Amino acid sequence: MQARIQAKLGLILIVTSCLLWAAVFVVPFLTFAISHKAIIVTILVIVSEVIFWLGILLAGRDLAHRYRHQLNPIKWWRRMTRNK
Repeated sequence: MQARIQAKLGLILIVTSCLLWAAVFVVPFLTFAISHKAIIVTILVIVSEVIFWLGILLAGRDLAHRYRHQLNPIKWWRRMTRNK
């Protein structure tokens, strides 16, 4: 039971990391000074990476391997070229 909770928390952290990365692309449209935008982007990137790796540690090696395999762009390319 503890392992399932850990895996779910890991996935939540990974999804949160992705949302923080998406927020990086919103920052240039905010009305802050450029120096503040640079600081915000830097903080978002660093926090996102830390949260992502904590999520990977909590989710476990098997889950991380499965998602890494599914999110591999080479696999996408093979699938696209095979369907033509």
